[in-house]
Amino acid sequence: MLGFASAMRRCELAALEVGDITPAAGGIMVNVRRSKGDPHGVCRTIAIAQGRWPDSHPLAALDAWHRVRPVDAEHLFTRVHANGTADAEPINAASVVRIVKTRARAVGFTGDRVVAHSLRAGHATSAAMAGVPLDRIAAQSRHRDLATLVNSHIRPITQMQTTSSRHLGL
Repeated sequence: MLGFASAMRRCELAALEVGDITPAAGGIMVNVRRSKGDPHGVCRTIAIAQGRWPDSHPLAALDAWHRVRPVDAEHLFTRVHANGTADAEPINAASVVRIVKTRARAVGFTGDRVVAHSLRAGHATSAAMAGVPLDRIAAQSRHRDLATLVNSHIRPITQMQTTSSRHLGL
């Protein structure tokens, strides 16, 4: 849920360290130390607000993960073995892809249409559907070019509304 709420890239999620997360009023601040849009490591800080619903609350999910992950691990997200135990070995970008596909299949989506990029595109599309201005979406996703945001990340809203209605049985 943190990946969706933050509109982070898979490599950014995998690179997060515990010290990159800071509590803030109404949510958390996340330091993205290096990214595709910041190859020199200037570091960008993004805000993650508390969620509205318990099942999709990014901070509650992060708190639950903190209760499972090894306390001595430097990286925020670490490897989980088939038996459910976590170790201090950090995940990598490919792990994010597998996790996203597995979670998508668990809620009924086919894994072939859902990829790690779906976190960013889903965030941008959901925000656009909710009427959030493009400049605010771009600030969260750290897009410099609004045309890229619109053409590559925001799915056609009419198609999304139809698909969402069909998936929800409406």
